[in-house]
Amino acid sequence: MDVSVVIVDWHQPELTRRALESVLSQRVDAAVEVVLVVNDADDATVRAYRSDFPSIVVVPEPTNAGFAGGVARGIDASTGEVVVLVNNDAVADHGFLDRGLAALAAGGAETAAVAATAVLEGRFVRVESGAPRSDDDLVAADGRRWRRVPTGGVTLVNGTGVVLDRSGNGRDRDWLRPIDDAPEVAPLFGFSGGAAFLRRSAVAAVGGFDESLFMYYEDLDLAWRLRLAGYRIGSAPDAVVVHRHAASSGSDSPLVRSQSMRNRLVVTARDASDAMVARVLARTAVRLVRDLVRPSRAQLPPSAWWRLVREAPAALRRARHLRRRDGWSAADRRRVEALFDGADRSR
Repeated sequence: MDVSVVIVDWHQPELTRRALESVLSQRVDAAVEVVLVVNDADDATVRAYRSDFPSIVVVPEPTNAGFAGGVARGIDASTGEVVVLVNNDAVADHGFLDRGLAALAAGGAETAAVAATAVLEGRFVRVESGAPRSDDDLVAADGRRWRRVPTGGVTLVNGTGVVLDRSGNGRDRDWLRPIDDAPEVAPLFGFSGGAAFLRRSAVAAVGGFDESLFMYYEDLDLAWRLRLAGYRIGSAPDAVVVHRHAASSGSDSPLVRSQSMRNRLVVTARDASDAMVARVLARTAVRLVRDLVRPSRAQLPPSAWWRLVREAPAALRRARHLRRRDGWSAADRRRVEALFDGADRSR
């Protein structure tokens, strides 16, 4: 088997079926295996998938293993030399597989992964300054707000990979860029798990996905370890998926914010230089104080902070244990960060 496409479902059969159909309809000069991991699976759902898509491998997962755990189950059940990740709320454009595979092959054996391009489903208009805000508005890095509209508007980019900044934050490169505008110049650090092509041997060499991260930052963590191991990560700008953004978890829910903050701490504790770890810890402590002092403008409610404070010591101890096991030197960590230092100031 040449290629295995892994999709993870959690109680979203309508979206997942769209994703499966878009992958199965691809025309590609390779043997393609499609692996569907069904989180929190019940017998009826699994039977329906197997009946309607007899050519795919269905992996029932009795628990909700999250995105990280679901992908890990899918990789374990797959056989392809290349593993392609596609979000269940995305639709692969025609030529997606061909173009991504070509980009990975062109990079050579030292390229462990290539990031595909995700564009947002629908059309959007910019919200003028001073206009009433909506909780459904999407906010760009520069503060501009965009709103989905039924007609007119422009197509926006969801991301072309992941950028790392000096504070350990991972963000989508080109987030909310109008499709016809010039691309962002920030250096590509990693791939988004929603649309990526991975070389199986490289992923295995660095230990694969960390299932404890559940969702968010699991792709950044793997990309970081690939970078530390000396691999390159490239881009496949013409390999496109259309993504229904945050269909699974909301774009700015307390769950998203708390999970992201927890996992940024854990991932930097495992992968980053001591200087970056110190910055992340300091910024998190400052944010905690601000949220407690100004609850009306808090990023996290007190209950989420209490849960984070309660769980953080054990999670950080595990991350430090993995850091020692990984064995990368301080010089390795500084080398990787030096390549991307200043990415947050690159526009």
